[in-house]
Amino acid sequence: MRSIICFIGVFLCLRTTASDSSAICEPKDVPGSRNDWIVLQEMSLGCWSNFTSQDGKEVHILKLLSSPENILTLLLPAANPSVLIITSSSALNILVYDNPAVNIYVKNGSSIRFFGKTGIPPQIQDAPFADSDSAVLKWAEETFGGVTSFTSARDPRNITFTGMKGAQRPSTCALQPETTADKQFIELNLKPPSDELKACYTKHSEEPLHVINIPDDVKIQNVSLHLPTKSKFFLRGPAGTVWVINNTKEIQFVSNNHIILNGMSVPLKETISDDPREIRQKVLLKFKGIPITSYSEIHLNVSHIQLWIRDTSSSVSTEVEHTTPAPSSSSVPIQMQLFSSPDYRLPLDPSSKVQSDKRVYVEITSESCGKIFSSINVRSCYVRPMQMVRKMQFEVEANNIRECPKRLSFSLEMLQDLPSSSWELECTVKLCDHSNRFCINETQVKRSFQVKPYISNQNPCFEFGLSAVLGIAFGGFLIGVLLTGALWFIKIRTVYEGRGGESSSNKPRDDFPLEIR
Repeated sequence: MRSIICFIGVFLCLRTTASDSSAICEPKDVPGSRNDWIVLQEMSLGCWSNFTSQDGKEVHILKLLSSPENILTLLLPAANPSVLIITSSSALNILVYDNPAVNIYVKNGSSIRFFGKTGIPPQIQDAPFADSDSAVLKWAEETFGGVTSFTSARDPRNITFTGMKGAQRPSTCALQPETTADKQFIELNLKPPSDELKACYTKHSEEPLHVINIPDDVKIQNVSLHLPTKSKFFLRGPAGTVWVINNTKEIQFVSNNHIILNGMSVPLKETISDDPREIRQKVLLKFKGIPITSYSEIHLNVSHIQLWIRDTSSSVSTEVEHTTPAPSSSSVPIQMQLFSSPDYRLPLDPSSKVQSDKRVYVEITSESCGKIFSSINVRSCYVRPMQMVRKMQFEVEANNIRECPKRLSFSLEMLQDLPSSSWELECTVKLCDHSNRFCINETQVKRSFQVKPYISNQNPCFEFGLSAVLGIAFGGFLIGVLLTGALWFIKIRTVYEGRGGESSSNKPRDDFPLEIR
């Protein structure tokens, strides 16, 4: 009986262990849709050719998919002579750093508003084209003879035309899914995606098994996969999704969608729900209880995406790094200067050291403030000494001239415990119009300065004024008078008692007995 109970206990333990190892981990948001083992990237429709018009101009089309509450910065000073056609399906505000050699076209009746760097809006020309991509391409080809590029940008912050020439390209511009990293003539700083990728990872000793789930409410049509070798994959997506896997060997996969593996079509007929519980049951059935290494959910609602799954023991893929450049800071010039006094006359020398018991005064300025924008909003400031980061409490200083520049100050007393070092002040700011309805995206401004800790003197020297000296002298005089009087009184008292004792002692004493020997 005892052996039967032990057997049942061991069986239940093994079953629980197997169940835990095959469980799906809890997915969490992946900031920026990328980490050390998974990268998700949107692919938008676009093209790029070597076309130039007869008068030597390039023809570029920008399709903007932006939220109306933000201001887009468009930098054209370095652009080649060109025609720039801008389309947007929603209201949009664009701050333009102009270039006389660039002619800007928008659709008749467009709700795009343009602002110039100097406060004067740039010259904008209307064009009679429709909203569809094909209609815009057709109008540009008929009007200018061809198209140099077509670029789609979702929630851009800054768009910069660099004027660079790329590699040899086709003579015509045919729309297809692309990433913009290879377009050397344009740089896009896009708003980081949020809540578009949820994933989790659990390291196991067995061969990796990755589960990718695209819920049915996400309308993705094409997924380009970049996978490591010697791995197993469970690919689940809405009906009509196509998974394209290239340059991959020694992989096993199960899917409910159409697969194109190294150019070969692999139609699969599995029926799989987007419920994680049913997915887990399918994984257990198909892969014989192999533990799940990673689970990913994709919520990016676009037609084409790229997805990288990598072995965590390998270094970052060169291809991924090349096609997903880090976003740059805002191109609207914002400067920050430090001062040691509230009159803001003498800038703080970066090589000089400020005692940590002093107050530092800050002035933030921008060329655009007072022209296009009327105010500078400071959201937060941080000080970074060595490897530490501390949020600073700042006070807004009065500025009787205007809202620009922005003046504030902060104290370093809260940092007394930090060692002397080179510190960096970083403030998050944004420029807004007078109504605060239109603002550029938040950007960071930084300034370095030297700080030395304040050490109080352990043996302070007191300084006395004339009144203190006279008071001490008068007090000493009174003490001397009192001491002299006390001594004189003691002396007189002692002399008087001595004389009285002598008269009484000289009298003969009869009360003593006589002894005769």
